[in-house]
Amino acid sequence: MALGEQDISVMNFHYVRHSFDRFLADVCDAGVTKIELWAAAPHFYIGDKTLADARALGARTRSLGLDIVAFTPEQCIYPINISARERELRDRSVRYFLESMEFATECNAPALLVTAGGGYRDEPASDALERCVDSMGVLCDRAEKLGIDLWMETLPDSFANIIRSAKELRALMDTLSSPALHAVYDVAGAVMTKETREDYFTHLAGRIAHVHFTDADAGGSHLAWGDGMIDLDDLVAYLRAQHYDGALTVELTNWKYNVDPTPPLKQCVSAMRTALARHA
Repeated sequence: MALGEQDISVMNFHYVRHSFDRFLADVCDAGVTKIELWAAAPHFYIGDKTLADARALGARTRSLGLDIVAFTPEQCIYPINISARERELRDRSVRYFLESMEFATECNAPALLVTAGGGYRDEPASDALERCVDSMGVLCDRAEKLGIDLWMETLPDSFANIIRSAKELRALMDTLSSPALHAVYDVAGAVMTKETREDYFTHLAGRIAHVHFTDADAGGSHLAWGDGMIDLDDLVAYLRAQHYDGALTVELTNWKYNVDPTPPLKQCVSAMRTALARHA
């Protein structure tokens, strides 16, 4: 099915100061049928939950007519780094993602989002990349056995010294050669790394499974649609031309939206509906 309103998805990140109940109510009120679960405190941190909790969450969202498009455990704020030099940190991070896969499966999410982490700036980046390949090999093997996909997102240079671009992500995917591993195109993230949508759909042609779909300023801040500089109509037309038909998740990570999260959610959904209808 061509990209359309049915592909609008919302993440709960900017509801961090509000209850998960409010998030679900706002999503349903907006008429959205897909969510990307930011699995973190206070909403759903796996360290505080059980697999039974995950099953209950999946049943609850389904009863509301919602599909969970991805299970996205917090991994930038929390001490998670699958490429860390310290074995205890690296091993704990791998265990975190392995356990997250089990939770994702139980709540009926088809994919788990992962990032590569990185190494120290005073060691060769190749050392961190080697550790990343080892860790991702373990995760890919388990994902293939569980029948779940891994969606990998790049990080900017301020966050990591490996897997910072579409080209580097494609090289990692080629090295691992796992059918479970797919790419994420983050619209604002690409601005942050000074890349274009063409960079992603060229280097990762046929491998992009998901899009984090927000407006952005020149620094790559994840903004509500209409608050930044991205041409929404042009972007929708481009994605359609690339035959992209996955979810478009609203991921608002700018903390200014946390105080009153409902208006920016509705602002995004309204703008996206208009653009998607215009280019139908």
